[in-house]
Amino acid sequence: MEPVRRRGAVIAASVGVLALLGVTAGAVVTLGSSSGHADSAATSSSPPVTATVSSVPSMAVSASPAEPTATSTVKGQVSNGVHTGDLRFFLLTPPRDAEIYGDEAGSPLTAADLASGSADDAAAQRALTTYGFKSGAYRTYLTAGGGAEVSFKLSRFADPASAAQYYDTHYYEGDKLSLPGGYPACAYHLKSGSDESADTLLAISYQGDVHITITVTGGRMPDQKLLQGLLDAQYQRLKTGR
Repeated sequence: MEPVRRRGAVIAASVGVLALLGVTAGAVVTLGSSSGHADSAATSSSPPVTATVSSVPSMAVSASPAEPTATSTVKGQVSNGVHTGDLRFFLLTPPRDAEIYGDEAGSPLTAADLASGSADDAAAQRALTTYGFKSGAYRTYLTAGGGAEVSFKLSRFADPASAAQYYDTHYYEGDKLSLPGGYPACAYHLKSGSDESADTLLAISYQGDVHITITVTGGRMPDQKLLQGLLDAQYQRLKTGR
């Protein structure tokens, strides 16, 4: 599950139900009822689970949002918020000048992969089972010139209601940011607390039966406009398949 090293840049990544690829060290995410999602669905009775995630080097941010078009040969379909086929099909395509880590088509995530990065693997597995986890996919890339590391993670659940509940049980211990996208979404500024590691902006949302997590890591304050643009494009790709 480790990313491929490109251009000499070393990016540490951990994959977990509560820890996204490339999220900053010391950031803690909780799976459990949260009052932070006023715009989302009903909460779950699943017990809280926390995880601490790995760090990445500091990088300056300079990038543009990716175009929401598919470049891989994997196939997928969406109808009324239900996604079928290969979930990697719905990952937002990186910019042409980006350095992609690993498989350019994206990489699959199993329930075991997701749970392995949590503080309590068994509890994480139970949470995935509760919401009917079906499949997952991720892609991580470095923008041109090493400006920022961008990571996408998609998790498909039993139905749209289950994805909405899964979204509602997640919140992060960081400075909450405003997102004007017009759909359920939360974003956080996760501070590294160290001059040797970069801050991260993280956004979570869901479209139909798929939960979305996007991170942008780089510099002391990553680009919030970049994060918003990526989330808008990823949401639309899941909604329309384009």
